[in-house]
Amino acid sequence: MKIRIVALMALVAMLAVPLAVLAQETDPMSVVNTWHDALNGYDIDAALSYLADGAVITIVPPLDGGSGVYSGKEEIRGLYEGFVAANFSCALSDCQVDGETVTCIDSYTDDGLKAMGVDFIEGEWVATVRDGKIQSYTYTISAESLAKFPPPPEAVPVTGGNALPSYGLLVMMGSLAAASGLGLQWLRHRSELR
Repeated sequence: MKIRIVALMALVAMLAVPLAVLAQETDPMSVVNTWHDALNGYDIDAALSYLADGAVITIVPPLDGGSGVYSGKEEIRGLYEGFVAANFSCALSDCQVDGETVTCIDSYTDDGLKAMGVDFIEGEWVATVRDGKIQSYTYTISAESLAKFPPPPEAVPVTGGNALPSYGLLVMMGSLAAASGLGLQWLRHRSELR
């Protein structure tokens, strides 16, 4: 009888382990942590494996002059490759889970920011995790972080001094071409009269 109880307990334990692993892999915070570790380890393929095929990433405001929206794994791969090329680092903190939604504070830095004199930027990171995959996330950069950026260089007004020589050169070349054409016409006309 004892052998049967031990065997039954062993069978229950063997069945429980895969269920616990499966639960851990689909738990939103576990998925986010594993994705985050892969991305911070510069393992783009592993990080992408935690995203749904139609995942959407939104960065507010967009910093690259584009829309700030990256849809699908190929666009997101390009974004992640840019992060890696810039020698990035990010950290998630103060994470809260509410059903499928994970909300964290995200601190981000890279060599480009450091070159501008910005040590890091911070903002709210909100993800939707369903069926063990990140469906979407939005990173909204805080006003305090945006204030760290140096002001854009003042626009240098284009004055006639810069534009005029090019314009004057075009006018002069056009005038020479017109005069040459008129001169050739006059010579042809004169030779026909003889």
